[in-house]
Amino acid sequence: MFKNITIAIDGTAASGKGTLARSLSKEFNFAYLDTGKLYRASAVIIKKADINYENIKDIKKVIRNYDFSKFDFLNNSLKSDEISKLASMISGYKELREILLEYQKYFSNKKHGDKIGVILDGRDIGTIVLPEADIKFFVTASLSIRAERRWKELISLGQSTIKRRVEKDIRDRDVRDSQRKHSPLVAALDAILLDTTNLDANESFLLAKRYVEERLN
Repeated sequence: MFKNITIAIDGTAASGKGTLARSLSKEFNFAYLDTGKLYRASAVIIKKADINYENIKDIKKVIRNYDFSKFDFLNNSLKSDEISKLASMISGYKELREILLEYQKYFSNKKHGDKIGVILDGRDIGTIVLPEADIKFFVTASLSIRAERRWKELISLGQSTIKRRVEKDIRDRDVRDSQRKHSPLVAALDAILLDTTNLDANESFLLAKRYVEERLN
């Protein structure tokens, strides 16, 4: 009988959780969903539809009727500063979170070809989306390190920005994520804490890999 193994990876902005999730999914043949991209995609969609981010009624209508299978999740616009901020502002809406939660649970419970399980990363995976996940990680790093990583990413995408401004944006994002009323960013009580401040991507991967191997064996 098929046993869908689930891994939840939560963490702060630019902590390295997405890179870790992608690496683990490739190593262990897991299906992967970057849930943050669902909120960024929603931001792109409402921006193109010229919907004010405070108009939750119209946001709910357009997102509920949208077929995300047709969205280009590789589009670099998802990584822009503007879309990142907009996604952060609308992510606190309970109505939007409920719509996207349906898709996340659907993805988590379906069989993905020969994949042995699923990995989801985001900010409420271990607490809301997959509270019974087989393995939970909570990834974090110091604010200065995260700002440095995010700044370098934006520069690599050809976006002109100031590191000090990037750090402020991340600090503001931390506050919004941790203090929002619905599904705040918080480590699940049974999550494995990974502080990547002094770890590069490969070192973080090798550390997490050991935990996964112990669970699978």
